[in-house]
Amino acid sequence: MQLNPLQILLLLLFEELPPKWYISFMSVYQRNDIASLLNEIKSGAILPVYLVFGERYLCHEVADDLVRELLPDEKQRHTGLRRVDGEQEDVAQTMGHLQTYSLFAGRQVIRVMDSRIFYSKMVAKNFWDKAKKAANEAKGENAGKYLLKMIQIGGLDRAESLTDLSPSQWKELFGFDKPPDVSWCQDVSLPDQAVEVNNAAGDELVRQVLEKGVPPGNVLILVSEAVDKRKKLYKLISEIGAVVDLSVDTGTTSAAQKGRDAVIRDLVINTLAEMGKKPGPGVIESLLDRVGFYPVAAVREAEKLALYVGDTQVISKDDVDAIIGHTREEAIFALNDAVASVNLTRSLELVGRLYAGGLHPLALIAGLRNLLRKLLFFRALQELQEPRYMAGLSFPVFQKGYLAELKKSDYGKSPFLAGHPFVLYKNFQQAGNFALPVLQDALGQLLEAEYQLKSTPLPPRLVIERFLFIFLGKDVPGKGGIGAGL
Repeated sequence: MQLNPLQILLLLLFEELPPKWYISFMSVYQRNDIASLLNEIKSGAILPVYLVFGERYLCHEVADDLVRELLPDEKQRHTGLRRVDGEQEDVAQTMGHLQTYSLFAGRQVIRVMDSRIFYSKMVAKNFWDKAKKAANEAKGENAGKYLLKMIQIGGLDRAESLTDLSPSQWKELFGFDKPPDVSWCQDVSLPDQAVEVNNAAGDELVRQVLEKGVPPGNVLILVSEAVDKRKKLYKLISEIGAVVDLSVDTGTTSAAQKGRDAVIRDLVINTLAEMGKKPGPGVIESLLDRVGFYPVAAVREAEKLALYVGDTQVISKDDVDAIIGHTREEAIFALNDAVASVNLTRSLELVGRLYAGGLHPLALIAGLRNLLRKLLFFRALQELQEPRYMAGLSFPVFQKGYLAELKKSDYGKSPFLAGHPFVLYKNFQQAGNFALPVLQDALGQLLEAEYQLKSTPLPPRLVIERFLFIFLGKDVPGKGGIGAGL
């Protein structure tokens, strides 16, 4: 028989269970367990500390839900909630508040957002990946924010250059191997310096306070994007409080992609339900194509749709096309980007959605043909002796040096070079994912696929997926063969 925490506490009170049994019972809550956790609070099973970590938007939503349940009265919430910014936190001051009885009647909740006390070099890779992803998507502000967190974890000064670190220094500071390309960091502007916090000391102080015990009615909520689960504080919280793990796998496997889609799907459905709406056939899939894994964007677009349809209860795909404006051409662009990035899983997924959405298979072939011609052009330029292209160039060096020289040459008049410099920079990077013979072979394979579509009874989707498996399954530099993206 499984007991809820309130029942266990009652049994403990009457000494019918040893404390260690209760500690071993405690578990980590996942995204699907949030409703159960909130119901436990509503029933009176209040714990002294809650740790929420993982995907930023989900963490903030759950933290808000916890506050609403712990302080259900809005007037009490106004006086009983103390908000702390973890980026600027004085941990000693926060612990002082936690150990002090509230001046007002009722419960006192201290919520620390973006807490850094769980950081260590074990989570540095998490922030590096997020920074690189943001930089690749031209989201400089986000890239700077995550890069600064990683720099602070390593104990570096913001003025120190990451590119100057030796591989051994990098591994010692951040706990993972130095990537082959770190030059892009030089182009990222770091945000204003946050208050310096000794994370190890802060971690130890919080642990000592919680072990000693806090006044009844005081509750601590810690919210963090990443945690080192080896810390003693993490273990303590899992024993005396509740840990809510909202991490989302950012890998390229099909399971990871399904997990991310499930998060967005739930957010959209819940957002529409709160506004009295329901998604019609294909609406969720259409939104997934448009927003990708950006929870904030998914919620905002769902809200826009609900307001757009007025009194209509069921939202259609036509509504999505009308208000969000994501055309088939844009969807093909997303497919081309996935193919050029050698992401087989994402490419197959987009082909399936585009085909299910009614796009003619020959239109997909035409889009892929244009992509291969573009990749061949940029890859061929990389073989020239003058001007000479060097992999790993930072964007400013690429724009002011190599690109400027290239446009003075006979190749500079090509329509492929008429785009924005940063887009061209990305084109060169993507072309570098392939060897010239691979791209040349791919054009022949695509021609064969087009012939099969026009002259054989083979299912069109199968023909296109076969081409992608052959093309993206080749051993391309740095991608590891047919396993890439799976």
